[in-house]
Amino acid sequence: MSAQGTWEDLVTDLCDLAVRHDATTFLYESVVVLSSHSARLDNGAAASIRVTRFDDEAARVEAGWCLDMVVDYVTDDATRPCPALALVDAICAGDAEEHSLIGADGRWIGIYCHAWGPTGAWRLGNPDAAPNRAIRRFPRWLGAKID
Repeated sequence: MSAQGTWEDLVTDLCDLAVRHDATTFLYESVVVLSSHSARLDNGAAASIRVTRFDDEAARVEAGWCLDMVVDYVTDDATRPCPALALVDAICAGDAEEHSLIGADGRWIGIYCHAWGPTGAWRLGNPDAAPNRAIRRFPRWLGAKID
């Protein structure tokens, strides 16, 4: 099976995902921003996810304090959503968290991000790199997960 998926396909799928999660989509050249109508940050601002075209096969997904991952939008399996779409869906579903890693001396030393869903899991950083941490789970947006 050959690789499938284009940036344009991902943009269309992200717009559909935004509708399912009760979000607004803002489109710019090579950038899609999903902004939740329901999930709010601690300061009252709407939760959002920024997806930027990285190259001809991958997109950068940014959300929250520190989640910043480059994920493929080209896939060999047409029966499953591409990894970039599945990661955005996991964030919208509240199936993602980010950790601010804190050293024994109380100083910030790094990050760890983890997202999970029915089609995969994504990790950034080393979860064992620090004895202490501040953990923030992404709030769930309204709507249902994709299959």
